[in-house]
Amino acid sequence: MSITTSVAFLLAALSYFLLLSSPPKPHYHTLFLSASFSDNASIALNLRTLTRRPHVAGSAANAEAAAFVLSALTSSSLKTHLVSYQVSLTYPLHRSLVLTPRESTKPITFSLEQEHVGDNNPYANEVTPTFHGYAKSGNVSGPVVYANYGRVQDFAAGLNVSGAVVVARYGKIYRGDIVRNAYQAGAVGVVIYTDKRDYGGEDECFPASKWMPPSGVQVGSVYNGLGDPTTPGWASVDGCERLSEEAVGLSGDSPYTFAAYLGG
Repeated sequence: MSITTSVAFLLAALSYFLLLSSPPKPHYHTLFLSASFSDNASIALNLRTLTRRPHVAGSAANAEAAAFVLSALTSSSLKTHLVSYQVSLTYPLHRSLVLTPRESTKPITFSLEQEHVGDNNPYANEVTPTFHGYAKSGNVSGPVVYANYGRVQDFAAGLNVSGAVVVARYGKIYRGDIVRNAYQAGAVGVVIYTDKRDYGGEDECFPASKWMPPSGVQVGSVYNGLGDPTTPGWASVDGCERLSEEAVGLSGDSPYTFAAYLGG
């Protein structure tokens, strides 16, 4: 028998031995595949508990959701603990959107509210008003210019948005990039809406199907950085070093222009 053949036979025998003597599955692997975690009833209960009440970061409802996760994991013998961070967040105090087609035409005021759908939910009134996280605050006005998806190529197609309020539809790119592209093109504000073509489906919408309701919007941030804007690259713990609001603006990751959401 040649050396090559002997080595090949040894490797084959070793592989066969490893298959026969594979170690038992780790405890956590077995736990997460157990009925208490992976059966449909448990998944449905956890999903229902965590989604029945809006829990925006920093709110009492968010602390309630964290406590539920802590309890669920701890009760399954998983070492779990909570850590608090002092994060710079933005919340909507007031927002409005008015369209004046012509000076002689009565202005159109948009509600900027999402209609409640589905079963009666006692927490429906806690839904956070539509807004862009970390968007610049203020009041602007200008002519309205449609910019498709707000991509670089959409603004590069001979579109003049200087001093205008850009209307773009959600999709294709990150919402923060839509706002940044509009600002760099000279816009003073941005309205992003959810187009039925992209998110509305053909006929039915949630809860009858997966598609977004007519007044539904996608809620999120327009910040282009990671984590807390005032602590880029380090944890936002109490007493840590933080950037000033001016320094955050100079970083280029926070929007320089105003932005709003509008349902489809």
